[in-house]
Amino acid sequence: MTTATTAQAAFSAEPPRRRRKATAPAGLLLDRLARSPLDATARQWVAAAAHGDEALAACARGETLDLPEPHEPVAPVQHARRCFLSRVEVQGFRGIGRSAALEFPPGPGLTVIVGRNGSGKSSFAEAVEAALTGRNLRWDGMPTAWRDGWRNLHFDDRTEITVELQRSGERRPTRVTRSWNGDSVRSARGEVSLPDGRSGSLASLGWGEDLSRYRPFLSYDELGRTVTGRAAELYDTLTTLLGLTELTETERRLAKACDRLAKTEGRPGRDLPFLVERLHASPDPRARRARDLLAAPSIDLDRLAALAADDGPSDPAQQVVLRRLRRLAVPERALIGDVVNELRGAAMEIAMASGTKGTRARGLVELLRQAIDHHERHPAEADCPTCGTESVLGTAWAHRARAEIAKLEPIAASTAAAYARADSARDQARFLLAPPPGWLPPDSELGRIWADWAAGTAITDLGELATHVETVGRRLRTAAVAARKAATESLTDPTDGWAELTEQLAAWVDDAREAIRARSALAPAVQALDWFTALARELREERLGPLAAQAEKVWSRLRQERHIDLEALRLVGRGASRRVAVDVAVDGSEGAGNSPGLLSQGEFQALALSICLPRTLAPGNPFGFLLLDDPVQAMDTETVEGLSAVLAEVGRHRQLVVFTHDTRLPDAMRRLGLPATIRTIQRDAMSNVWVAD
Repeated sequence: MTTATTAQAAFSAEPPRRRRKATAPAGLLLDRLARSPLDATARQWVAAAAHGDEALAACARGETLDLPEPHEPVAPVQHARRCFLSRVEVQGFRGIGRSAALEFPPGPGLTVIVGRNGSGKSSFAEAVEAALTGRNLRWDGMPTAWRDGWRNLHFDDRTEITVELQRSGERRPTRVTRSWNGDSVRSARGEVSLPDGRSGSLASLGWGEDLSRYRPFLSYDELGRTVTGRAAELYDTLTTLLGLTELTETERRLAKACDRLAKTEGRPGRDLPFLVERLHASPDPRARRARDLLAAPSIDLDRLAALAADDGPSDPAQQVVLRRLRRLAVPERALIGDVVNELRGAAMEIAMASGTKGTRARGLVELLRQAIDHHERHPAEADCPTCGTESVLGTAWAHRARAEIAKLEPIAASTAAAYARADSARDQARFLLAPPPGWLPPDSELGRIWADWAAGTAITDLGELATHVETVGRRLRTAAVAARKAATESLTDPTDGWAELTEQLAAWVDDAREAIRARSALAPAVQALDWFTALARELREERLGPLAAQAEKVWSRLRQERHIDLEALRLVGRGASRRVAVDVAVDGSEGAGNSPGLLSQGEFQALALSICLPRTLAPGNPFGFLLLDDPVQAMDTETVEGLSAVLAEVGRHRQLVVFTHDTRLPDAMRRLGLPATIRTIQRDAMSNVWVAD
């Protein structure tokens, strides 16, 4: 049996009839839900997940939902008119300068276009993709300078691509034209000329998402990314192709809802240590009561909520003290300085007058004045009250005493002034040394200093009094300024930080109540997720089976004599961890598992082709053609021979255009006698490109 003959078993244009018809996801969901062991609540979770995020959110809130049963989905539109390439004309794009064209028989068949590197092969392949999609996936991974070099340097006229597509059942082609008028690659305009002469947009072709789902373009870079690129990309491609997107989304929504419930349930426990730490740092007595409630075996959320609602000051009387402290006045520094200077000045004058005649005269004057005052108050008493001499105090004595005072006063004047200044200074000091206000707490720092300050009224010595006023006055002013500042700050937040704590406490209580609701909802939600995950796994295996079987057959042809078997393709994981697992066996040994590291670069390419080529043959694919750009790179000669047989078999069912610089592929085609049209593409130094049969 020839290689070409044995390759025929690798493909069939439609799935084998003996396979059981796949049940639509929503229909299977209805059938399985009706027969599942799930209780009513868990079933409602499954139904809510099928209906979307809003229904799931309502289910998580504990609301009873009256959801309609999921309807059987409308069968996807099967494009009765499959389209084929008939002509591609390119000018001024990439490596193509003046207008160059490729023409193809519009139907199944294999065309191999061979040319050295730089001959314009990739420019044709990229041109078809750019015309139909407006972009090129290969450009996305390139540097900006390379990507922006889309316009040919040897052609100054307009850049334009025209792709003619022959759709089955139509006699005339559909023409897609894309032209660029600006310097940016985004300046392109696309237009469609329909067979009846009308013009339209690409949307009028009705392909929608099919261009990304079936993607009739495959470059070497894309083949490499199929296996080694982001894990989710291939997963999404296959689930979309197999009609499992809604199933995947339902599972993702349900898993995300369970994750949210689990996080909601655990949030109070995670936040509790931080809250208790903040409560320990608060002096407010309500913080201690809150700590006691949180430490109880069963937390009373209602009492905690009442504490959180009490965000006023803990001691209203203290607020009166704080308001008075904020307005408290103490002697000014200048006034204290003046009194100290006056005390010390008076003390100096008294010291200077000590021992002088003026001091003696002042004493006699004070004594005589006191005697006269006594005589005037008691005129009948003539005896001296001090020495007891009889009948000495009388009118004559009073006259002589007043005369003596008049004689001594001039001598005593300076000394009398010094003592008068001292008395005045003491009075000023005693006025400053007022007792503390009755509302001031005596055990506070300011209260203790003020008591010490007021005790200075008992000091008689002028020097000591001056020192007391000066030193204690400085301390009094410092303490008063600090007390006023602290009072102002405390009045700004009269709760001393408790109000902020009440917000955190209230938020924790809300989270705790949400956690209770989440705990009751989580069990049925997890039950629903476990059941749905098992169902989704079963359906993925069922849908992926035919494609995986074809991939395994393609791989068996491409691997040739290598002892590496492709055992299975599996869709595993969900959300960010979703991926396609590729299980291989080496030398017949099991357990190699998902081990792409065992493959060489050429085997990577062969594996990627094994996965991508069956997608081309999917029944719903509206594109009867596939463009393959350089699929032979890194393959050895034996793999190239296997590839040539596989490509020829694909060409029996689809239009396959392969661009390659490697002459081993056309040589294998000729040597094996495989049906293929082989053309050669050439390009000169001025970007003129032509094709020879």
